[in-house]
Amino acid sequence: MAAISRNIAIVLAIVLLIVGLAIGYGVGSIAVKPTTITVTTTIPGAPTTVTVPTTITVPTTVTVTATPKVEKKWTVYFIPHAGPADPFWACQMRAAEAAASLIAEIDLKFVAPERYGIKEQIELIEAAIAKKPDFLIVTVSDPEAMDPVLRKAIEKGIPVLAVNIEDYRPEEERIPYLGYVGMDERISGEVLAKEALKRFKEIVGRLPKRAVVGIHQPGLICLEMRTDGILKVCKEMGIPCDRLDITMDPTKAMEILKSYLAKHPDTELIFTLGPCGSHPAIKLIKEEGLVGKVYHGCIDLSPKILEAIKEGITLCAISQQPAAQAFYSVIAAYLYLKYGILPPMKIPTGPTVVDKANLEIILKQIETTGGA
Repeated sequence: MAAISRNIAIVLAIVLLIVGLAIGYGVGSIAVKPTTITVTTTIPGAPTTVTVPTTITVPTTVTVTATPKVEKKWTVYFIPHAGPADPFWACQMRAAEAAASLIAEIDLKFVAPERYGIKEQIELIEAAIAKKPDFLIVTVSDPEAMDPVLRKAIEKGIPVLAVNIEDYRPEEERIPYLGYVGMDERISGEVLAKEALKRFKEIVGRLPKRAVVGIHQPGLICLEMRTDGILKVCKEMGIPCDRLDITMDPTKAMEILKSYLAKHPDTELIFTLGPCGSHPAIKLIKEEGLVGKVYHGCIDLSPKILEAIKEGITLCAISQQPAAQAFYSVIAAYLYLKYGILPPMKIPTGPTVVDKANLEIILKQIETTGGA
């Protein structure tokens, strides 16, 4: 009889397991009918096999509890100085949202001026502070103008992380944010100028007679620093180079550059500082029949710029990998809020030189994120 009891216990366990699997990973109650099972066993010493019908009653209700849905726990505001109308910031927005989608506890709010505007950015930061967020990610587009509002946030206990543009003032004046994610703009212009001039010399056999820098957002600190770096290198190499306000309007930018070339026909190299300036410059070189006569070098990338690199119009470009900036920033916010992990003072994402040699991997970045 002991053997029969053991068999009944085994069958009961199997039945309960099958019922559990049938129920699945759901939430709620399921009624289960009683089940009759026939167990056949051999009793040691008996002359024949004895069949013992046994009725096993499974509990009529089985309750299964699922893992509760994770609620949004922290609100993180991402506030740059320009919005998704600019391809560069459209890329950053998508990357920030992609990072946030991986973290159930983060409620990401990406808000930005429709077009470049420091005043509008400060107003958005003020509005965000009033809502008492858990974390702020911002571009420090104008350190002096943004100093009061960001210090106000920090004093209220809101952690601040700088992205894309940092506070380049002396340490004792700098806004005390947690850290910075992005490219070092103090060297990006110099790197571009040196790399472009090197490639120009390899092709032509000499340095260009004249160069020009087209700046599409005058006053924006990162673009001003890029310009200063380019002008510095050109001066050191004895190349005349002018700074030219080309605006963000592509039609106007093309007209301004065209007028400059007409006035300075010895110009052989055009530097631009982002797609808003690069696209008109590339179009001008093509439409005016200047391919092989006037070359181009730039900072930041787009599909059109990569095509120009393939065609030999753009000698090289500097990538700051905008998707990485946004993605790392959101992850840094999460690590800080969840685990108290402090970000490094600087998480560099550039400058990275792009030319024909590494186009394939950069193309993947463009195709998957919309920028590089």
